[in-house]
Amino acid sequence: MARVRLALIGCGGIARGAHLRGLSLLRGAGLDLADIVACCDVDRASAEAAAARTAELGLGAPRVFTSWETMLADRVADAVDICLPHGLHHVAGIAALEAGHHVFVEKPYTVTIKTGRALAEAADRAGRVLATGVCHRRMPGQRAVQWAVREGGLIGQPRLFFANYTQWRAPNPNPAPPLRWRMDRAMGGGAGVIDSGFHFLDTLRYFFGECEHVSAELGTPAGSAPGAILEAREETAVISFRFASGVIGTWGWSFAVPGHETRNIVLYGDEGSIEDTGYSDRYVIFHLFMHQGEVRRRDGVYLSMADLQARYRAALGPELLARVFPGGVTDHFAIELWDFLDAVQSGRPPEVDGWDGLRTLAIVEAIYESSLTGHTVRIADILSGATGSAWQGEIDRHWENAVAGVR
Repeated sequence: MARVRLALIGCGGIARGAHLRGLSLLRGAGLDLADIVACCDVDRASAEAAAARTAELGLGAPRVFTSWETMLADRVADAVDICLPHGLHHVAGIAALEAGHHVFVEKPYTVTIKTGRALAEAADRAGRVLATGVCHRRMPGQRAVQWAVREGGLIGQPRLFFANYTQWRAPNPNPAPPLRWRMDRAMGGGAGVIDSGFHFLDTLRYFFGECEHVSAELGTPAGSAPGAILEAREETAVISFRFASGVIGTWGWSFAVPGHETRNIVLYGDEGSIEDTGYSDRYVIFHLFMHQGEVRRRDGVYLSMADLQARYRAALGPELLARVFPGGVTDHFAIELWDFLDAVQSGRPPEVDGWDGLRTLAIVEAIYESSLTGHTVRIADILSGATGSAWQGEIDRHWENAVAGVR
């Protein structure tokens, strides 16, 4: 089929780096699905840098825009790749869908359930593909672990998980200007729980199915105001989960406690365990099984991550393997972009659409709600709107007039 005309909306580091690299890897593997026809950023220098990098990689000769409204009106593209601050995902996404474009949106999907529902409904009305960017489930390690837990039976019936990490990190109250939007709750939606934590929570759903409820305590730096739109980032989290499958677990991390550092990330079943042993990576608490891991069974069987991946690949066989790692590509950003572009070309749903992204976002919002109210929060109640206003209400009021349909 004809290559997709793709536009980048938001040309910061993630777009210029990981996304362009991923598209270049796909083209190098013979998966020539897209030409980048536009680079859009309010900072012209960023848009021009992205356009120059695009040309350097042979991915297109894009036009430069500083307004997505102008770019969408010019109808230069078939699809858009949105890498904007979180609070703008639904704003630009709905505008693009209503203009007839397919939409890929970087994690964490959106900043509230109302904005996320509005975005998913806009895709349904438009009959266009809407994909949520959760690249880590596409990594060889996570693919193999998910197979081991849900299909391979390598640890028996899943029962329990612990994911705990502590490390002292000096606070940075004055981040560089390009990152200051993350300090604004209306724009960032929160901090670690919604940002990198969106990957972790998607991974939990990928491994264990749907979450039933959470109970959470979050800590913010002294002097922060949890009820204000402008607030400091949470730096400590202690969260418990229960899944419909019966799995229970905890996710605990802090970057505010000096002294002894804790590392413990293990999934347990009734026949054994799988540990993420990549503890030297400071992001291991958010991004599981990026590096090494170990399977240990009570019958004495031991598997390294390489052993586990070999079993997984053998179980898939050549046809399914080519679908999971198209063209032999294993870069996670490349694979999620391939999934989106292939969905656009073929008319199939993407692996993670807007409604699926909304279900992960519901766990995020339940965690924040539980921390503020002191109550255990059911995910179904967040999705239905029966609860969640303690955390989301002020953010929704901020955005309710920005886009028609966000009510």
